[in-house]
Amino acid sequence: MTMVEFFSFLPYGKYAFYVWFAYGISALTIITLFINAKRNHSNTLLSLSNKYLRNK
Repeated sequence: MTMVEFFSFLPYGKYAFYVWFAYGISALTIITLFINAKRNHSNTLLSLSNKYLRNK
């Protein structure tokens, strides 16, 4: 299999812009959600740590 055959699916005919734009928006959304979840998790752990350290 040559590289031309391997990447022949990329153009998607006349709908290439819409297809790749949708993939891009989806990837951007998933990355943003992952970063926000990670940040919220870190903030929650820090908040709980501070809360329980004060009570001792």
